[in-house]
Amino acid sequence: MLAVFALAQISLELEREDTRSPPSFFLGVTANGNVTETKTLIDRSKSLINLIVIQNTDTMKDKTKLVEVCDYAFNAKLSFFVYMYDPMRGGFNYDPIGWVSEAKEKYGNNFLGYYLYDEPGGNQLDNGRFSQFVKNSSRTPLGYRDAANTYCYYTFAHMRNFVKIDKLVTSDYALYWFDYEAGYDTVFCEFGWNHSRAVNIALCRGAAEIHNKDWGVMITWTYSDSPYLESGDALYGDMVTAYDAGAKYVIVFSYPMIGPYGTLTEEHFGAIRRLNEYVSVNPQKDSSNTEKIAYVVPRDFGWGFRRENDTIWGIWDADGNATKIWRDTNDLTQKYGYNFDIIYDDTLTHYTWKSYYDELIRWDTP
Repeated sequence: MLAVFALAQISLELEREDTRSPPSFFLGVTANGNVTETKTLIDRSKSLINLIVIQNTDTMKDKTKLVEVCDYAFNAKLSFFVYMYDPMRGGFNYDPIGWVSEAKEKYGNNFLGYYLYDEPGGNQLDNGRFSQFVKNSSRTPLGYRDAANTYCYYTFAHMRNFVKIDKLVTSDYALYWFDYEAGYDTVFCEFGWNHSRAVNIALCRGAAEIHNKDWGVMITWTYSDSPYLESGDALYGDMVTAYDAGAKYVIVFSYPMIGPYGTLTEEHFGAIRRLNEYVSVNPQKDSSNTEKIAYVVPRDFGWGFRRENDTIWGIWDADGNATKIWRDTNDLTQKYGYNFDIIYDDTLTHYTWKSYYDELIRWDTP
């Protein structure tokens, strides 16, 4: 009887381990290399991270390679997202939509879902190859409302084969609100270049809050040439900022392969180690916006927030609202840092904001 009881307890503990919930906070890196390079990165970083984003397109299209990398990440006890795009474009030797069920059964909670496309909002704002409309085309919208509807409709159209099967995430540097409207479950706002961390947090966290979704931060390039990434000290500061602001995911973008670990160096691994130490003694709050303050901008206002003369939806010049909002956001960041959110004045916000915020500051307030 004792032996039977002991075996039952062991079985129960194993079952509990296999069905354990994923972490509440994810710290990770991207793997943009081939299978061998990705394994090298996993070996170096697995003691410091709990998440890897597998972004190599050659690996994505070959099931044997993809399974080999996912197996390796799983055996290293890492959670992972897999980069994906619409299989209708071809090049796959398997069905990536059907593979999701197989992956969930095999990897359980370690398989988090698909990283679908990349920077859809930024592409729209800067007329990239994934923009949903451009100026003087058959899809050119008639106004801001039409632009928002067109962007969300066509972004969803690219996602529609995936929306019912698992979590869909992307990283972006603009139009986060409309990414969530289109159907993304999580958006990683990008920390990079000289863009304001505070404004990007306010935009992405506010959008996630109103849509009842998760959000995160992707720390990307500071320089357009080698070494691409910022220093270890700057990286540590950005990671702490993201963590303290309430980001569920903090991810470091490691591309191109200028070293054995992409753009990551020992200096960067040291910064990641320091963040682990910080996390161990500083429990994370859901948000740093403890005063529950939101700044409301006009409905459908697809302005980039990067500079006063940034474009609107990639096709209109900045208007008078942009000038006012630029000054307001600068004032708010001076006063609150990243401890406020930015939301849009749509019907949902108008009737339910009291459920989320204690103070609403409107763009049209003198």
